[in-house]
Amino acid sequence: MAEKKLDTKWDDSEIILSKMTPDTEFLFDRMTRATIEAVGAKPGEEIMDLACGRAMDASQLALAGARVFGLDPSDKMLGKALEGIGKGKTHPVILIRSIAEKIPFPDNCFDKLVCKGAIDHFADLDASLQEAARVLKPGGQLIISVANFESLSCRIGRNYDRAYQKLKGRKRSEHPSWMPPDDHNFKFDRGFLARKLEPDFETELVRGLSLLWCAPYWGASLGKMPRKWSGIILKILDLIAALFPSLSDVLVVRARVKKNSVTGRGI
Repeated sequence: MAEKKLDTKWDDSEIILSKMTPDTEFLFDRMTRATIEAVGAKPGEEIMDLACGRAMDASQLALAGARVFGLDPSDKMLGKALEGIGKGKTHPVILIRSIAEKIPFPDNCFDKLVCKGAIDHFADLDASLQEAARVLKPGGQLIISVANFESLSCRIGRNYDRAYQKLKGRKRSEHPSWMPPDDHNFKFDRGFLARKLEPDFETELVRGLSLLWCAPYWGASLGKMPRKWSGIILKILDLIAALFPSLSDVLVVRARVKKNSVTGRGI
């Protein structure tokens, strides 16, 4: 991951799953709901969704009465967002093609910025966070949800794969779930995210979501259970993840721009 990549032609059809294990289905739904809750959109607020994709989350925020902008570098994804809006499947959102490192808006114009499941794909993380601080109004909030690659699941997976390779003399997988995929430019965990936010933001909320997502054989085991019981187990693990965010599968963080930011933003 030394060379930072920027994919302006990204298409989510590359990652859409035809069939999901119970833990994946639970986490994707939980991540969306928790992110929307952390934003807490209110009527009249100006909100931007960074790397908005199909703008489905942005549309949910707009339902609360906020004026919502969706920013994405991919013309393919913006085309899909426009298609959804045109068919009346989503609430109107103002769409912009740009990158998070260069947000085409003046200083101090947004109440909130949100980025769900995309910040680890950004080419220049520091520049994108500085831009977020710049365009937020004094006291404005940044809400991020991102996969945690120091989760309990990742730790179990690493140790299991080391033992597997030692015993079998070969790797269990060339693309293990505990390693960031090739299209990720950064490996996030709680400490890394806190360090990156610290220059310009004060963290208000850290919420952990889900435990054991993609741990070896976990999803397959859940899939063999009655739906009711797998659902109960996943909800209990989610409650535990809230108590121990550093071990959770996904981190949801809400941070407020500092008044005395070292970059001079938020003043």
